[in-house]
Amino acid sequence: MKIALLAPLRYPVRQPYAGGVEMHTHMLAKELRARGHEITLFAHPESDKSFGLVPCLLTEEAGFGATTFAYRRVMKELAKGDFDLVQNNSLHFLPPLLAGTLSFPMVTTLHTPPYRSFRLTGALTRKTASHQYVSISRFIQSQWSGLIGESSVVHNGIQLSEWPYSPVAVPKTAVWFGRFTPEKGAEYAIEAAQRAGYRLTLAGPVYDQHYYDQKIAPRLNEQVTYAGHLNQPELASLVGRSAVGLVTSVWDEPFGLAYVEMAACGTPVAAFDSGAAREIITEQCGALVAKRDVAALAQVLGELKSRERSGCRQHIETHFPVSRMVEGYLGVYEGAIASF
Repeated sequence: MKIALLAPLRYPVRQPYAGGVEMHTHMLAKELRARGHEITLFAHPESDKSFGLVPCLLTEEAGFGATTFAYRRVMKELAKGDFDLVQNNSLHFLPPLLAGTLSFPMVTTLHTPPYRSFRLTGALTRKTASHQYVSISRFIQSQWSGLIGESSVVHNGIQLSEWPYSPVAVPKTAVWFGRFTPEKGAEYAIEAAQRAGYRLTLAGPVYDQHYYDQKIAPRLNEQVTYAGHLNQPELASLVGRSAVGLVTSVWDEPFGLAYVEMAACGTPVAAFDSGAAREIITEQCGALVAKRDVAALAQVLGELKSRERSGCRQHIETHFPVSRMVEGYLGVYEGAIASF
């Protein structure tokens, strides 16, 4: 198949990733290409140029109007192409609305809850024959169902070779990684680790400088350190040598790749019960506690040391390999093309 892959335009699709959607886009592109499909990536100009890259510039500071205009330009470029299908990862409301202007079908992946700007789009595209939705979790599927009706569920997956299994970890060490924003709740990870007597390493991009300066920076010391925004191999190495991983999101995670990546390394996960977490974390690979219950989180940190690291890896190998994700998408693509 000749597949156009429309990425979020604000950040490059390359390492170190700005977020999970950029990683998902890059991984999907690589895996589809490895299976012999021709990929054209519509993305930020600084994205991975090993694909057929159509550079689409959108500055980080662009407002609503400029962003919408940028996606309108991209859709005009897409319409000129000779593709079998477009995979839309853009996180913008406009591409699905314009799916009917294309001479090939569109599949849009729902990576987020139905934010206000998307709700009208969902209702208007519900009966667009050339357009289909994919949800990244049953949780997200349920959130969107009232607007769009049915959608397929294809869980995110990871390239297992990029998250190598580590049978041994440094005792009483914990890792947290993600965007430094209030909804990711890194301060709760710090408090839980301190209560449990664990050394904690934090990693990830600082999206909200004020939040980081107020809630995180003052609490850094010899026991709580910030490793920076690591590339994927560096992050995998850090996770693999950690005894436990912490995920402390206080919003409802649409999926949560951090759960999967930690467990793939053999690192059991202590996390808040957030969004799709229950679709990923089982007793085999971690434990969930109520959001903001730091005392319970600190308690399970100690309990998880008895969890078999091999069991964590096995759980991810069975349920969340990238091969399973790609097969799910190819099934959706074939159905979309057949019914176009």
